[in-house]
Amino acid sequence: MNKKQELLKKISDLFAKKGYEKTSIRDIAAHLGMTNAGLYYYFRNKQEMLIDIMNYGIEDALLTMRRELPHIKSAEDKIAWIIRAQIKFYSENKSQTKASIHERGALEAKYAKIIGEKERKYVDFIKQVVGQIIQENPHISISVEVATFCLLGMLNWLVHWYNPGGKVSPDELASNITNIFLKGLKGRSD
Repeated sequence: MNKKQELLKKISDLFAKKGYEKTSIRDIAAHLGMTNAGLYYYFRNKQEMLIDIMNYGIEDALLTMRRELPHIKSAEDKIAWIIRAQIKFYSENKSQTKASIHERGALEAKYAKIIGEKERKYVDFIKQVVGQIIQENPHISISVEVATFCLLGMLNWLVHWYNPGGKVSPDELASNITNIFLKGLKGRSD
């Protein structure tokens, strides 16, 4: 991890705790033990800090998906991998994930567009896999979009309740969410 990534991790802790809008440059510099001038050596402004925090998470996810998914045979195993990977990332980057989800609305339009395009690519990866499961199970009458966003809703809501150091391990949580999602998707309502 380079110096800028270390700073972003600490800044995301502050954004997750205080909120982006309530966190000043002075707060950030004090939290990092730096001067404002030292902070500006790494970042032009607070918006750049937020976009860098969000960009790191989405870029990491896209890179990992492009690298790993082609080597996984079944669509169900791909979904299990996606769930496990997102929970692992959250467990290791709780504040960053929380800041990325909660502070999305604080992005200026030009930055929101950049992140939005990357998020669409991430969602498209998941849609493709969910679509494959639905195609392989003709009795499923659920829309790919609905199923995809239900899964993302489950995963993104973790920031509100899940403690990676608590009673349920990240692996156990991933297994439970995978079972709930796949059984719910493939279940019959007859």
